[in-house]
Parts: sequence; structure tokens; C-alpha cells
Amino acid sequence: MSLVAPAVVHASEITLVPAVKLQIGDRDNYGNYWDGGRWRDHEWWGRHYDWRDNHWRAHDEHRHDHHDDRDRGPDRDWRHH
Repeated sequence: MSLVAPAVVHASEITLVPAVKLQIGDRDNYGNYWDGGRWRDHEWWGRHYDWRDNHWRAHDEHRHDHHDDRDRGPDRDWRHH
């Protein structure tokens, strides 16, 4: 007899029963948002998620999109004393 265990996957959608699904960003009757693990209030949601590219994204998902392009020039090691 073989046992089959469900795989743990991080997804933007959770199926509770065949006809009921929760998606990241869904709201409950109290105005709280589903973050994939628990219901969060509006203030928490606003501090952690943005609506970009037609879906909710965590704020930190785009932190690597921009790099530090401040060039200090050829004398970047020079320090004013």
C-alpha cells in the first residue's frame, strides 16, 4: 500500500472545497484581506502589498528591480576630511 501526501506549494490561490477558493487579496465580510496564510487588516495589507501587473504583489518582490546606480566617479574612494 502506498501513501500519497499532498505537496506543499506556495500559491496565490487555495481551494478550500471544490467550489470555494481563496486568492491572495480576497476580502472577508469585515474588510480583511487574505494574504495566503491568514486574514490581515487594511493597514497591514497596505504596508505589505501593492496591486501591480494585474495582481497583488508583496512590496519586497520588486526590491531587486532597481540597483544603486549612483556613480561616485573615478575618485569614489576619496573622502573629505
